[in-house]
Amino acid sequence: MTQLIKSLPGWLKLMLIFPIFFLNGVLLSLIINRFRELFDYIIIATLVTFLLKLTINFLVSKGIGKRLAIFAVITISFALIALGGITLIPLMGNQLGNLSQDIPRWLSGSQEHLANLKNSTLFLTLDNAGVNVDDLFQKAYLTLSKELDRIGQISLKVLTETIGGVVDTLVILVLTIFLLVGGDTFWQGILSWLPSPWEKKIPQYAGEIFRDYFISRLILAAGSSMARLVVFMALGIPYSILFAFSLGLASLIPFAGAVVTLIGTLVLLLKGWVVAVKFFVSAIVIDQITDNGVAPKLMGDKIGLNPVWILISIFIGAEIAGLLGVLLAVPIASVIKKVIDDMRAGKTENEEIDTEEQVEVLPESLA
Repeated sequence: MTQLIKSLPGWLKLMLIFPIFFLNGVLLSLIINRFRELFDYIIIATLVTFLLKLTINFLVSKGIGKRLAIFAVITISFALIALGGITLIPLMGNQLGNLSQDIPRWLSGSQEHLANLKNSTLFLTLDNAGVNVDDLFQKAYLTLSKELDRIGQISLKVLTETIGGVVDTLVILVLTIFLLVGGDTFWQGILSWLPSPWEKKIPQYAGEIFRDYFISRLILAAGSSMARLVVFMALGIPYSILFAFSLGLASLIPFAGAVVTLIGTLVLLLKGWVVAVKFFVSAIVIDQITDNGVAPKLMGDKIGLNPVWILISIFIGAEIAGLLGVLLAVPIASVIKKVIDDMRAGKTENEEIDTEEQVEVLPESLA
């Protein structure tokens, strides 16, 4: 039977395999949806563990004991989380609340400005031509008001849920500590079900891609946030902290920064076109510098995905797992692409993996 399957053309083998993978995918999706919260905890804790492990390995390579390195990294991480919880998050929440109060006032001011524009030659010409300028303004005003109010409500809800998720945070922290201590046996047991050589290749690919992707994204997010904060404050843009760090967080997701920039420009346009232009131009310039100047040096071409596939993977990730799916969509899609490329190249036999180049994706046991 095996020889018969191997003798079939490649396209026919794909047609036979696809329904099996599809049914298994549907079954896996049902299981994940049934235990969504548990899977979210495990995935987030694993991702945090992976990032912390990189720092721990760096400290160990400098001669620091492994247990001391773990204690130092966890302590510093807790301190940074606490510092952000008592400084940055309240500041952003306060500015978001003030912005939601200022938007109606800005809308009123913009309405008065538009009323003055209606007396101009252009608008009088349109009115004489039979174009109902008043109706267009009214519809645009109502639509913009509703959209801005909806955006404000969603932002406040997300911020409130983030601050209020104390129990979720504690569960993730506990899981992270356990994975740091004995996560190797947990993941090795799961990966042992994969056929050879994929039980070694998939962790290797995942380790390389997740490391490069998230380290570069975090560096870009932190650096661009600080750069935007300095530029926005220098240009006198209101709510600089809120806009700077919102754009920084959005940069963790490909193309999300452009959407947030557009929303911020529309909001500031209500205050005045000068401040809106300052915001838009400065945000675009910083984006171009980070995306075209800094990002290629950090990331290179290791993701290897066409921009169209990046967008498709983001939409699929959002549909399957919401915000967490959006964050993980691109690196997971890149791992899948590397596996498919190997399959198409016929690299399905046992192959030696250079242990010196293999990237550790799972935490080593410290017991």
